[in-house]
Amino acid sequence: MAPLEPAGADVPRAHFARGKVRPRAVAWFGIQSFYGHLWHLAASAIATQDIDSRDWMHADNPEKLTVSVARVIDPGAPAAASITEALGRDVFIDYVADTGDDSETSRAVAELLARSYEVPADGATLLAPRGDILVFGGDTAYPVATATEIEARVLTPWNGVLGACDDGKKRALLGIPGNHDWFDGLDGFARMFRARAFRLEKDRPGTAPGAERPVQHLVSWIEAFATRKHLVKRRALPLFGYEPVQRASYFALSLAPGLDLWGVDRQLRQVNFQQRRFFWERRGAEPTRALILCLPDPIREYLKPSVLGTATLHSLELDPHRDPMLCIAGDVHHYERWPMGPSLHVIAGGGGAFLHGAPPAHRGARRPAREFPGPRASRALLRRVPWRVATGGAGLIPHLSLGILFMPALGIGLRFGPGAMGMASEGAAALCAVVCSMLAGWRRGRLLSIALLSGLTGLAVGAVPLVARQAFEGALGWLGARPSPAAGAIVVFVLAIVIGAWVFGCFLAALAWLGLNHEQAFAALGHPGYRHFVRLRIRRDGSSVDGWVIGLVDPVGDPTPVLVDSFTFIPTPAPDPAVRSRVTHL
Repeated sequence: MAPLEPAGADVPRAHFARGKVRPRAVAWFGIQSFYGHLWHLAASAIATQDIDSRDWMHADNPEKLTVSVARVIDPGAPAAASITEALGRDVFIDYVADTGDDSETSRAVAELLARSYEVPADGATLLAPRGDILVFGGDTAYPVATATEIEARVLTPWNGVLGACDDGKKRALLGIPGNHDWFDGLDGFARMFRARAFRLEKDRPGTAPGAERPVQHLVSWIEAFATRKHLVKRRALPLFGYEPVQRASYFALSLAPGLDLWGVDRQLRQVNFQQRRFFWERRGAEPTRALILCLPDPIREYLKPSVLGTATLHSLELDPHRDPMLCIAGDVHHYERWPMGPSLHVIAGGGGAFLHGAPPAHRGARRPAREFPGPRASRALLRRVPWRVATGGAGLIPHLSLGILFMPALGIGLRFGPGAMGMASEGAAALCAVVCSMLAGWRRGRLLSIALLSGLTGLAVGAVPLVARQAFEGALGWLGARPSPAAGAIVVFVLAIVIGAWVFGCFLAALAWLGLNHEQAFAALGHPGYRHFVRLRIRRDGSSVDGWVIGLVDPVGDPTPVLVDSFTFIPTPAPDPAVRSRVTHL
């Protein structure tokens, strides 16, 4: 086995293959994504401090969970204070986040994770096997992590791979939920990650018969509700070769002497009191232990502190500049590594969902020690956004919205001819400007910049019928054709929708270029490349944690794995509580 080649320089690529097998990647400006947004609104309305699924969870005792994990890996392991002590060797952990989207990409990630690799370590090479423990870092499936979507987008492709390369070993499965898991109230998450008192369904590759797509599932639910029937779901969602061991959406266990692994759940809003008390008690019992901390949100995103990530750390009274930790998070679909005093912060959300590229405009901000891909490649990808939106690759909601905006102009054109269609542009311009400003997130700050860019976009969209008419009349003059006024109005109407979608794509790309909003442009692009996961080696004595980030630049088109990054975390003892200061900075 040859050592992994390092990932290439930050060089733009001309072509990436997209999956063609259903379910394909979610079009985030499409109807299926709109279904996910409706679930989000419902979940946000329900998930309050008064109704919180975590309130009646029974969190695992850390000592008991440690023994359970060790005995899943080795049934004969003795009870011990940590997993490495119970197994008597180093322990390997695989971390993957933001997984189930395009099924072909999911299969490529599963094949990537199921292998062993020769990686650099201690000035030589080391054979790093598949992890004894697999940790999912949130957002298990998209657009909403229902049992249906998890089965179709994760279990079907993953179990096909894992069943084919079965080595007879049992491994432990852990997970924390992200916002897309909470959109379903943790129902799908619990069916995959919650420990089962007895085996409900035999682990096997493949899926249960009759798995439904989201629209079919919604229709079935409405029908069952109307007829007062019970809609039967799968009791469990088994991942082949892995045993779920946790009973709550958060957990803590001892990996090695002086080193804990924590998984934190902030629900849709915050870390609840029961969870804070759980981690405070664990911290109080052994206050100097270092941490590997799995968070649903990164501490930094797009070169600046993350509001949600920093709030989570504050609620746990942790500070990476003071408390030694290896903090790993997903949610941002990109790889970054940030040194933070005695700590390392790794953002690794490359498990299958569309790419969030690197911020192209750094505005003097400090950049991470390593990122994948870099800003140059990300800028090249942003140039594709307008065309992707205009051709419908991002979904048809922009086209439908523009069709509604231009409908009055079409009515005027059908009555008076295409030359009069520009009369209805002012209202379309004003409404488009308002919608664009809301989409950009005007509450995030930089209100003036967003308002100016949205206003210019509105004016451009308002002028689109005029541009479409000029283009149409120019084409008629070149062809020497004379269609009827009604036919001309319809052609101008269609041209206006396509050109307007292109203008909207330019608006999204400009938001990212100017650093005003990074998510929307890359969501529209839906880029399939730059997938990755993290493999960790926990030294038997807890003296260090070695990490390797293994990736695929073009998962569907080129399955050649590359070494994205490697790092070492030294888990020095945390400060004594008597000398700790309050959390002051990140």
